[in-house]
Amino acid sequence: MNNMLTNPSGCLPYIWGVKFSLEITDKNSSARAGSITTDHGVIQTPIFMPVGTAATVKGIHQQDLAHDVNADIILANTYHLYLRPSTPILEQAGGIHSFMHWDRPMLTDSGGYQVYSLADNRKINEEGVAFKSHIDGSKHFFTPESAIDIQRMIGADIIMAFDECTPYPCPYE
Repeated sequence: MNNMLTNPSGCLPYIWGVKFSLEITDKNSSARAGSITTDHGVIQTPIFMPVGTAATVKGIHQQDLAHDVNADIILANTYHLYLRPSTPILEQAGGIHSFMHWDRPMLTDSGGYQVYSLADNRKINEEGVAFKSHIDGSKHFFTPESAIDIQRMIGADIIMAFDECTPYPCPYE
């Protein structure tokens, strides 16, 4: 399946309905600004992205997040959403946007940070990562493919590839 779509605007290619346009560049500093267009709105870059780990941004009301902070996008965590409320519940709710009552873009990470941060609860092999849930001890296995599938089921506008964070310090190799 080819996920690259033809982009009639002449901007950079877009994937799964997401389009990035580079709008301003500074030759002296290499600074740049652009916009990302998704099905749920436009994100101006660079951007401050509040984190809603488990489908909520802690410490701020949803209305304030939308109207006072004016967040263009929220980051949600695939690993945590997969465990609770769970992918089937998110699908039944119509995806993360409906579940959260958030009509703006959502980005989901891959769960890769949990490979690093939950080192005591995981085992890595060539195929993926076996996790022991920090909630109930149940066992789960993430592969690069399943991390993408989970994010698609969640209904994120922007999904991230399954990555592995290296500890600090670590050798360059």
